[in-house]
Amino acid sequence: MILSEPQRFESFGAVRIYDVSRVLALDGYPSKRVSGVRHVDRETIRDVASRTAIVIPVKDEDMLTLENVVRAIPLESPLIIVSASSRKPVDRYKSEIELARMVSHTLGRDIVLIYQGDEAWVEALTDTPLSGLLDDGMVRRGKGEGMILGLIAAAALDADYVGFIDSDNYVPGAALEYAWIYYSTFARATSKYSMVRIIWPFKGKLASSDLYLRKRGRVSMHTNSVLNYALSIAKRIETEIVRTANSGEHALSMELALTMEWAGGFAVEPYQLVWLLDRCFHMLDPESCPYLPDHIDVYQVESRNPHIHAERGDTHIADMVAASLGTIYHSSLATDDVKERIERIMGEYSLKSPPPAPRTYSLRGVDVKKIFASFMSLSDNSYYLEAG
Repeated sequence: MILSEPQRFESFGAVRIYDVSRVLALDGYPSKRVSGVRHVDRETIRDVASRTAIVIPVKDEDMLTLENVVRAIPLESPLIIVSASSRKPVDRYKSEIELARMVSHTLGRDIVLIYQGDEAWVEALTDTPLSGLLDDGMVRRGKGEGMILGLIAAAALDADYVGFIDSDNYVPGAALEYAWIYYSTFARATSKYSMVRIIWPFKGKLASSDLYLRKRGRVSMHTNSVLNYALSIAKRIETEIVRTANSGEHALSMELALTMEWAGGFAVEPYQLVWLLDRCFHMLDPESCPYLPDHIDVYQVESRNPHIHAERGDTHIADMVAASLGTIYHSSLATDDVKERIERIMGEYSLKSPPPAPRTYSLRGVDVKKIFASFMSLSDNSYYLEAG
């Protein structure tokens, strides 16, 4: 893979956010040395892939779409599927189990399959710092909560990196490219606290009408704008550096993933950036920012493949807008001007202000291996499918 080198970055305390770099070629080796580009060879990609666990959160996804994403993930990477799918009136999770078994057998790959509603999580998480994940006798069914379960599994497998790829992607080649972007970017990262966030060249939704490719998502255009506005006020220099506030496709070094706070539900992606900027820029001191004197590097990479998925409807968009803007509104970055802008956007979607504060969780000090071992020993609904 050949990527353009980012031409600039902006520093916010201990957080360095790099401008967007782009995939220039998906495969191949340049015939001559070219300045401003970074080539990552296949052997390096394979090495990083073997140390990168890929987590696929699933919730009632079309089986063909899910199968295409699962089969797109490079075989070198440990694969973790976290399902919050419904079991009534049809048990969709049983079909996901059968798919995972089939892929594991035919491709000779290990797959960890986790059911988010598994009752074994109650005993495994009770009396731990992550007991807040539980509600009414089960793990909350939010996206962020499912990603945390995937992170626990990835850490238990001793992965150095963890990457997330949404299951609602109609283009298998896009899922493959996202994984390659993770591997290639981590191969050139200089900080052990690194994050890769993907921006799509186009985003399209399949509905009853013809396909239309948008440059930016309806939620991300608001979250990016507000977060950049908040940073501009805080630094007193206008910026538009944040382009990936709602990046569902993103990856983190394990050192970063296990030491930062996570949000539940749809707030999970923007909260990662907001929390880092809140603690390591706005409240910059050793007690609030656990990474000092090191930097946290945030890389933003634009893929070649568009992201095409099913139409979710206006209610889904409004819920995501509220959850995303709530991460900023309830942070120290939110001045009165920032809050006023957020309230104005909420009004455009007929949503009540203020937006909800995110549910948050911390894995610092958590023995993830002990939790995962306990969970797997108790579970009858989650599986570690070994090749063969």
